Amino acid sequence: MTPEVNERELLVVPRFKVLGFLCQVEEADYPALVEFTELSIPDISRSVGFLADRGLVQVRKERAGRVAHTIVRATPEGIREFRALLEGLRKYGLS
Repeated sequence: MTPEVNERELLVVPRFKVLGFLCQVEEADYPALVEFTELSIPDISRSVGFLADRGLVQVRKERAGRVAHTIVRATPEGIREFRALLEGLRKYGLS
């Protein structure tokens, strides 16, 4: 069972940017997240950890030779939560 997430927790800018981007692509690595969100690696890492702990994203590690890559994708629950958040924002004219 994963901890519940409320809207306020997803409105934290780094989390919002990371989950929003991941809802638009199949999956992404950290360099793609940095490029799109303009966040630092530590901010992305904290956001991904928070979202993963709540079951909103899945994380896997891949190796290309000696280099490790972290690949992240939004889960179906993450996509639902983000869409519900956007719908809530639209009610207030904030999207």
